[in-house]
Amino acid sequence: MANVNFKYEDAGKVEPIYFEQIYAEKPGGGLVTAPTFDAPPTTAVGKGTGSQYALIKGYRLAAAVAAADTTIKIEKGSGIVSGDFIGTGKKAVASTAVDTSNADYDTVTVTLGVDVPIGTVLYQAAAASATAAAPLITPLYVIGNGIKTGNGDQAVRLVNGANLRKETANIASEVAALLPTIQLV
Repeated sequence: MANVNFKYEDAGKVEPIYFEQIYAEKPGGGLVTAPTFDAPPTTAVGKGTGSQYALIKGYRLAAAVAAADTTIKIEKGSGIVSGDFIGTGKKAVASTAVDTSNADYDTVTVTLGVDVPIGTVLYQAAAASATAAAPLITPLYVIGNGIKTGNGDQAVRLVNGANLRKETANIASEVAALLPTIQLV
């Protein structure tokens, strides 16, 4: 009689810790335009259309990149699509193809022309540039909760003062530098 109505369920995937400390938020949060990918907490947002916010993609490298490489490996879930401008530092280049067949990472056809270590988060740039790349939109906040694709526009916590874990944060250091009260620790 001990197992009446018992149903075993595997433990879910452990959610990583994204924030070390949050000390400032926009009261009431905000509304993010329907995302095209699942965005984890700490994804940067900027002004979208109307009063809504739009996401700035972060692309975490699953393998180190050498200057001569013509492909890079990006962790799954970044939302990368062919034609996205991928930025590191002040340089940005357009991706020309995305291969999603590997279960662990996406292979993106792009030549960055610089060495970049594994685990670095690259950012979604506005345009290709050799010396003056900038994020797709000006970052204003990071989201304090994750959001899923397929659920339309979504309400989010908007964090404008926090210490983020650089090992798990979905934000490039170049984008974080534009948010003076967001620190990668």
